[in-house]
Amino acid sequence: MSNKPGQIDDNRVQELAAAGASKNAIAHALGCHRRSVDRAFRRLGIESAATNQRGQSGGDYERHDRDAGTFEYGLNGDRSWGYEDWRMFLLEKGQDPDSVTFSYGVTATPHGKYFNKLNNVRPKSGDKNALKWPVIQQAAPVVVELADLPARPARDGLKLSLKAGDTQIGYRAVGDTFEAFHDWSAILVFIEVCRREQPDTIVILGDFLDLAAQGKYVQEAGFARTTQMALNDGHHMLALLRAASPESHIVMIEGNHDKRMQSFIESNALAAFGLKVANLPESWPVMSLPNLLRLDELGIEYMDAYPAAAYWDDDTTRNIHGTRANSKGSTMSQYAHEAPHINTWAGHTHRQEIIYRTVIGPRGEPIESYSANPGALCHTDGRVPSVHGALHADGSSARVVEDWQQGFGSLLHGDGVSWPQVHRIRNGATIYNGQRIAP
Repeated sequence: MSNKPGQIDDNRVQELAAAGASKNAIAHALGCHRRSVDRAFRRLGIESAATNQRGQSGGDYERHDRDAGTFEYGLNGDRSWGYEDWRMFLLEKGQDPDSVTFSYGVTATPHGKYFNKLNNVRPKSGDKNALKWPVIQQAAPVVVELADLPARPARDGLKLSLKAGDTQIGYRAVGDTFEAFHDWSAILVFIEVCRREQPDTIVILGDFLDLAAQGKYVQEAGFARTTQMALNDGHHMLALLRAASPESHIVMIEGNHDKRMQSFIESNALAAFGLKVANLPESWPVMSLPNLLRLDELGIEYMDAYPAAAYWDDDTTRNIHGTRANSKGSTMSQYAHEAPHINTWAGHTHRQEIIYRTVIGPRGEPIESYSANPGALCHTDGRVPSVHGALHADGSSARVVEDWQQGFGSLLHGDGVSWPQVHRIRNGATIYNGQRIAP
């Protein structure tokens, strides 16, 4: 079987898969990225041994490796589990989640269910001089495998770019529980649309993380120790997104909240600013969001340097996080008046908008442009810290009606033509292309 230049050896992939090697083991053996192996499996119609085993047994399990001192758990469920779910699970098992390290993953089954896995649960070092306050480190790695991905729909020669912004991933501690700023029900709607559409590009328009603990404004006690949780959930979301749309070019644009990490390091740990992983001079700095979120492992491009960060869909359409926020009128109209010769997708305000403008060209011809905001994927009820937010005496957020809307955007474009749309998400569901989507 012949291969295109740069493509991995299909014959070798088949040999290793037949021998029962995992996708990660095959990638290591061939010296390629795991996504290249995923593509080869789909191209050759191979089902992974791990998927076969789970499909045959499908049962929950608990394993103890006494020699290594580790534990593993596998659980079937109706949803994908995240960092906090596994912490609660460990508490129910009688284990202190703060005294152990672990990684976790999830596999979606063809029947719409999820098989959640907790791996390598082991006690932390017993060094009495160890830090009592957890340091910020790379997100816990998550491996996601999705079965039966659909073929990319025909689009009459046009390209599709899906837009999402302002997930504001973060937490507030309230007693022994945590309030999440991000809304998983809205996030999963967007991921499901990406899975169905297999878009050419997916653009995240900034403020992916909230990073409240690194902000310059008044700090709440509940922000303490939540940064690592946010990083873990952020990587989890991106791993789900990459698995749902493995061929899409995914781009993350830095927003003002994402920028907080760099600003915090510059203000509080200048000696650590710009430090790279040893022997990797071309890598992102250790304390940068691309490194902490493991973006390179997921094949996600990061556009830094807010507010200049931008990604262009084509010669006339830019994607930015944005700097403007008009509380008493249209924000997107400001972009339209500022740059009427180009199209703009921006986030920042958490408000859905799309506005068109037509101006005269150099030869008297009409030039039509648009500016659009897809809305947010965070909660809109007062949980996210904002100028309107308030707290109860126990530290929990008070209910506030924010002028925010959940949603996402879509852009079909090609040959100088653009067809932008914004799509509402309400109560964990959307209507997209005439179909109700509620994962």
